[in-house]
Amino acid sequence: MKLKYYMQTGVVALIAATTGVSCTDTWDDHYSVNGSVPGATLWENMQLDESIRPFVKVLDSCGYKDILNANQVFTVWAPEITEEEAQEWIDTYKREKSQGIIDDDNSTLNQFIKNHIAMYNQQVSSLTKDETVKMMNGKRLSLTGSMLNGEVNMVGNGVPSSNGMLYKVDGPATFFPNIWERVRMDLEGDNGLDSVANFFLSWNRIELDEEASVPGGIVDGETVYLDSVMYNYNPIFNQLGRIDSEDSLYWFVAPTNKIWKENIDLYRSYFEYHKSLGEDGDSLQNLYSKFMFLYSSFFNVRSQELPFNEANPDSIVATTYTSFYPDCSKFEWPMQAGGLLHGLTPQDCSNGRLYKATDWRIPPTKLIYMTPVQVEAEYANNYSTVTLSGDSTSIQVNAVEATNENFKVSAGGYLVVKDARSGRTNQPEITFKIPSTLSNCPYDIKVVFASPLAGDSLAKEDAQLKRQFTAKIRYYSSRTGDMIEGSNAVTLCTDVDVDATRMDTITVKEGFVSPVCNYGEEDSRVLLTIQSIKGRTVPDGYSKDLAIDCVIFEPRPTSGSGSDEN
Repeated sequence: MKLKYYMQTGVVALIAATTGVSCTDTWDDHYSVNGSVPGATLWENMQLDESIRPFVKVLDSCGYKDILNANQVFTVWAPEITEEEAQEWIDTYKREKSQGIIDDDNSTLNQFIKNHIAMYNQQVSSLTKDETVKMMNGKRLSLTGSMLNGEVNMVGNGVPSSNGMLYKVDGPATFFPNIWERVRMDLEGDNGLDSVANFFLSWNRIELDEEASVPGGIVDGETVYLDSVMYNYNPIFNQLGRIDSEDSLYWFVAPTNKIWKENIDLYRSYFEYHKSLGEDGDSLQNLYSKFMFLYSSFFNVRSQELPFNEANPDSIVATTYTSFYPDCSKFEWPMQAGGLLHGLTPQDCSNGRLYKATDWRIPPTKLIYMTPVQVEAEYANNYSTVTLSGDSTSIQVNAVEATNENFKVSAGGYLVVKDARSGRTNQPEITFKIPSTLSNCPYDIKVVFASPLAGDSLAKEDAQLKRQFTAKIRYYSSRTGDMIEGSNAVTLCTDVDVDATRMDTITVKEGFVSPVCNYGEEDSRVLLTIQSIKGRTVPDGYSKDLAIDCVIFEPRPTSGSGSDEN
């Protein structure tokens, strides 16, 4: 399998002067600076210096002989290392290969080999000022005429080769990890980040890079590749933040293993799915609980509101922030006492900062998962006209556009509910399907009733009549039970008056808790029924017709160990 190369579309010429350094006779005598075209490859030239033989041994063991013998152009800074160091890198490479870790993630390739090789011919001899050079692992290392990365010295002159340029340095350049790499390197028991790393790794997908791979024909209607180039794809990073990308700039707040263990059961309790989903329910619980826990812990520095003072910002918003819910995923004065980042020591990374949290200050109340579930009454997909008694023909509904600007109607419309039946059973009734509810999370249930004046400014007589309603709810009483149905529906409130002269919001139940989660399912597992006055006659001053704007389930979750204070 070929290594995947990430190539820049343009290369900035490195123009700078070199300071001469003494070197070995073998190194100096190898070539003549008479303007002739070098005939030896990088690989062939590296064989001629014993001091870099251990590095060459690592390259050979990791499949780089053919790469550095080919026509593709590279610049190599070959470090002087010991035989023991070389063997450690080789053993690491083989161990990770045996574990199925692809080249994109192999420690020897990314932290060592690719940290000393760059694409294209980088001419240090023409430097006029300090520059940076992008290595094959994406890291940008500083480069002067005499030093690489400000820490290792050039030894001797560079050796022109037929496929690039070869330099020697007196030791390995330090690998500067990005946020994701640093997370994966932190394995310190309770204070480590294994739990976070394992969750992210569970979402790694190995994909085929069709453009970089070499097709070999069509077999059974599918392309067969002679040389397949694979790469990692992680949808979690794509959604929350590219902490794995060298070209990004993030801050990431990562809970330690201890904090993870102390909090994750609370989040799991919000995603208790019904047994009918089987293994799918278990998978959804595992995904959503962990995803929710980390939902507001990624911060794109380049997306913050300007001016952004990195030393002491007045606020910082997570990548999941939306102005539609301005209180979620936003943290005021994060560096000051009581703030999200106060007292946390940042670990500098090549693409930002890692903050390792030994306490957790992102409570569930800060998450968009915990925003109100609002069901607009006028949308046909949101309700059912089948009554609790099973009658599916008697209820008449009419979606009304709100045209009176004096009344604030959500989504611009409301639903009028009537009953066409005559007789004592006449009772307008409507059932709303409540989606995306969480388990074990208290909800305040509210119904917003519309005034007839919202859709007709002349309906003054109708608006003077009160409405009266009863609210009942059906749900699953346990993860293993059936839905409460029909006459067994739980009554939340009875014969509550509604003022039809205004938009009237009425809380029908505080702290309703369902033991079954419905998040991400197509069918709702919570049904709210609103019934009007029952009977043949209508009390004086009342109307049986219902006008409903929306239904709101407003969560009131426990805060967990997170808080807005230390």
